[in-house]
Amino acid sequence: MRKNIIILLASGFGLGLIPKAPGTFGTLLGLVLAVLFPDNIFLITSTVVLGIWISQEAEMALQEHDSPKIIVDEIAGYLIAVYTWNGIYLIIGFLLFRALDILKPAPINRLQKLPGGFGVMADDLAAGLITNIIMQAAVFVFLHIF
Repeated sequence: MRKNIIILLASGFGLGLIPKAPGTFGTLLGLVLAVLFPDNIFLITSTVVLGIWISQEAEMALQEHDSPKIIVDEIAGYLIAVYTWNGIYLIIGFLLFRALDILKPAPINRLQKLPGGFGVMADDLAAGLITNIIMQAAVFVFLHIF
């Protein structure tokens, strides 16, 4: 029973069990949460903190490091990516976050190798932070040039 609840939570209520593009479905769940609870720092913090623990437990249950079935990391990463953003920026953030999550440029690629739940979460948290910074910088530059 405990194992099933852990997998249910880690997989974004089963979205991570979809065979094709589970990370994208996790990010979509993050998008829904960002629309329903915009700029909710409690939601972000609890998703990150609980996500580390849930990911650790899910790895043990699934016996696989950073299993694609675990998508709580995409949810948390996306929420960080779009913190303080709304409207069309949620879509821009979605696309940029997915690109960084899939391509995993340095230093993101190194974070995924960290052990346990922190390793599962760290690369997506970094991708979310970098996404937010890129969007902030792009808007800043755009506003000061035009």
